[in-house]
Amino acid sequence: MKPKATQLSFCSRCGDEIPPDELQFLPNASLCAFCYNMQLEYRDIHHSGIKIPKTVLTLVPQNPKTQDSNAA
Repeated sequence: MKPKATQLSFCSRCGDEIPPDELQFLPNASLCAFCYNMQLEYRDIHHSGIKIPKTVLTLVPQNPKTQDSNAA
C-alpha cells in the first residue's frame, strides 16, 4: 500500500505552509488562517466607515548653537 501523498500549499501573503487539515476543508485556499482573519478584519474596518485619524509627526530643527551651549 502506497503512502497517501499530501498536498503542500503555502500562504500567498506570509509564505507559511497551510496545514493539510485546513486544505481538507478549503482545498483552494491561498491564505493561511491567520492571514485570512487579518484580511477579514481589514475589510470590516475599511468598510465600517469609521475614520481613523492618521498620526502626524512634525520634526522641528534644533539650533546647533543651543545644543553646544547645553553640552558645556
